[in-house]
Amino acid sequence: MKRIFGQIVAMLTALWPGAAAFAIDLQFTQVTGTPQVVDIRHAGDGSGRLFLVQRNSGQIHILKGGQVLPTPFLDIGSRVRGSGGEQGLLSLAFAPDYASSGLFYVWYTRLSGDMSLSRFSVSGDPDLADANSEEELLLVAQPFANHNGGRLLFGLDRMLYLSIGDGGSGGDPQGNGQSLDALLGKIIRIDVDPALTPYGIPPDNPFVANADARDEIWAYGLRNPWRMSFDRVTGELFIADVGQNSVEEVNHQPFGSAGGQNYGWNIMEGDQCFGGGACDTGGLTLPVAQYLHELGCSVTGGEVYRGGNYPDLTGVYLYGDYCSGRVWGLTRDGEAWQTELLADAAFNIMTFGEDQAGEIYLSSGAGVFLLSDGAPVSQPVVTVNQGLNDAWVNPNAPFQGMFITVFPELELIFVAWFSFDSEPPSPSATAVFGSPDQRWVTALGSYQGHSAALKAELTTGGRFNASDPLATQDTGYGTISIEFWHCNLASVQYDFPGPGLSGSFSMQRVVDSNVGLCEALSGD
Repeated sequence: MKRIFGQIVAMLTALWPGAAAFAIDLQFTQVTGTPQVVDIRHAGDGSGRLFLVQRNSGQIHILKGGQVLPTPFLDIGSRVRGSGGEQGLLSLAFAPDYASSGLFYVWYTRLSGDMSLSRFSVSGDPDLADANSEEELLLVAQPFANHNGGRLLFGLDRMLYLSIGDGGSGGDPQGNGQSLDALLGKIIRIDVDPALTPYGIPPDNPFVANADARDEIWAYGLRNPWRMSFDRVTGELFIADVGQNSVEEVNHQPFGSAGGQNYGWNIMEGDQCFGGGACDTGGLTLPVAQYLHELGCSVTGGEVYRGGNYPDLTGVYLYGDYCSGRVWGLTRDGEAWQTELLADAAFNIMTFGEDQAGEIYLSSGAGVFLLSDGAPVSQPVVTVNQGLNDAWVNPNAPFQGMFITVFPELELIFVAWFSFDSEPPSPSATAVFGSPDQRWVTALGSYQGHSAALKAELTTGGRFNASDPLATQDTGYGTISIEFWHCNLASVQYDFPGPGLSGSFSMQRVVDSNVGLCEALSGD
């Protein structure tokens, strides 16, 4: 069993703020003229780089320090069919432990016209991938040249999610959207641990017990899901599905869902029966937002804003339309969804993406733009101080986090990360507080400026009010490094022994009571 690491106590769950009202002046600042960018990703490694996936060239470019590097990060143009239409190099996802493993995944059209999910690794140069390292994990036959999907995402569960179109043409002539024995028209969920060949099936996928269904399927009833994204704070999944004749739609999957949703295609297009007349809507999950073709012709799914520079955007899901250039904001008030037009831009909106700090970007097809809401809110220059003392939570997984304590007199910082052993006790075991399956990763180290470098120890079997200290399992368990970007945002890199125990994530405070103190001490 893979170690389920960092599942800390439920007290770290927070009620994250959302936008109570739309008071947004959405603006666009061009950051590069790179054309045909269909995916914008970060590596989660604290490098600040943006990776730009170029559909037609089969290349991935790096935006670093405000400049696009002259040599592509990856160039597989000789393998990619991207001369026109919807085919090409379409998506990129970095492994959750990319900082240590160097593994990443791409979704692209092969010269045959079929779609390939492949794994690559970085070379010795962090700005250059090894194009010869390709491992094809999945090949999906594509009957027509359109509706290729798709976007790759790693979920909070470290599984890989992939959205796939219905195979193309019009009206889903092969009935793939509703067919559970086809991967077309689906979101699939697989385990791409390199120890599995070519990949594994998560045992809790919704159709693993159905002999007539593909085990990989997570959700179905989709026409051409372009694009999908997780809210890095709440874990909710948003899926934009391109319509045919009438309706563009945004679908939603709540955090903690068991999967299995049927989003309706080709029974329905949006909330309308496809083809006119009556239809059976039983068991279907209807969209949370939609618009008719008077306002556009092809929805482009976006991102939920979780950056720190534009607070009025916080919690707003931004999405747009390829044809009209309109950009909308979507929020939820209780059970009711609210959407509002935020901009009417002269763009062919191809994709949205976010950097590690949560700022959102948009590709117009002719360049990449940073989205903003006027002037950024001034953030103090952060220095490590006792105002950072708090419980912090990983916004990509609300039950993961750290307790941080700064000792300015000693110029040391301490963190505690509570977890459990990889193997749970047997069902017949009696739960005993302080049992050997409990784990504490603690780390202590020095800091300078806004960064801290810590050495970690793994302890076991501790309990409160005990005369003996926690037993140290390994005095050199690994390292943790933390960078504080502002007083309520930090990124963590960790490197521990064992497969799947290295990686990075961002984190925020559970409560903001110490933010003022942090800002005051940073200004000293």
